[in-house]
Amino acid sequence: MKKPGVVLVLILLMAAFIALLTPKVIRNIKLKARSQNLTEETQRLKRENQSFENELRLLREDPVYLEKVAREKFNKAKQGEIVYKVVKE
Repeated sequence: MKKPGVVLVLILLMAAFIALLTPKVIRNIKLKARSQNLTEETQRLKRENQSFENELRLLREDPVYLEKVAREKFNKAKQGEIVYKVVKE
């Protein structure tokens, strides 16, 4: 039969081990979650960057697209054209 002192020492050692290990496990879990969030944010930013690069390429290379953007965003018209704005009541 084991002595009560040995069992108590083992229990105390296990409790100390758990107490020391728990904060590290929690920190590890938080770091993994942060890493996942940063990975997702990086992927989103890469997609957004690709979209901007496509937009820039179209603006540089496609005069029809450039004209469309200029008309829509900047209310530009060709010389001699009249632009009408419809106002809803």
